[in-house]
This record gives sequence, structure tokens and C-alpha cells, in this order.
Amino acid sequence: MLPLVPALVLAGCGGGGRLSHGDFTSRANAVCSAFRASTERIARPRTYSDIVAYVKKTRPLYEAARLRLAALEPPAKDEPVVKRWLAADKQISAALGDLGDAALRHDFPAVTAAANRIQAEGVESRHAAQELGLETCSQP
Repeated sequence: MLPLVPALVLAGCGGGGRLSHGDFTSRANAVCSAFRASTERIARPRTYSDIVAYVKKTRPLYEAARLRLAALEPPAKDEPVVKRWLAADKQISAALGDLGDAALRHDFPAVTAAANRIQAEGVESRHAAQELGLETCSQP
């Protein structure tokens, strides 16, 4: 999701048991595509107030997408990688909250630390998404 990283929002979720690998990747990519579309016009933050506004706009969208992805039931063989992927995305969401809080305090070291966490977890998320064959979700 940064461009929010492994991005996420739309797919029909769960309900009918485990999905095939193809259905899972299709639905997950749809969530990521919808997330990207919903955030593409949000300007990159340059000031503390921009960061606060960015987080207020993007974090709820990111979290909603993350929860939609978590509701999908991947095939059992994909589950360990999906868990790793979603764990990284959960860390990104938490770091986004920390980023907004740090920007409110005008705390440059904390802003930098949160941004670094977002980037590091983004790498983990993208690698897991690539391992799953999620083309849209693995794009930076």
C-alpha cells in the first residue's frame, strides 16, 4: 500500500469456504486495484499537515481493504504466505497511525521512524504478494 504499498478494497468476501488459488488471486487483485483507484488522486505529503491529511484519507481505506483481504479464504497451501502478507499489511496500518500521530506532534524523528517501518513492511508485503502471484497487490 505508499504508494501505500501492497494495496487493497472491493472483492466479494468469504462465505463459501476456501477459494481456489485462481479465485483467491483474482479477488485479492480486485481489492488491491480498487484501493489503488481510491487513493491515486491523493497528493503525496510534503508537510506535517499534509501527512496528517494523507493519513486521515488513506488509512481508513487501507484498513477497509486489509479487512476485505483478510476475509478471503485462501487455499490451504497458500495460507502461510497469506498470513505473512496480511501481518505485514497490519503493521503498515499501525505504522500509518504512528506516522499521523508523529506529524501532529511535529516530531521529525518519529515521522521518519514510522515512514521507515511502512517502507520495510511494504517490502515484506510485496514479496509475499509476489510469492502468491498477486500482480496488482505486489506493485509498489
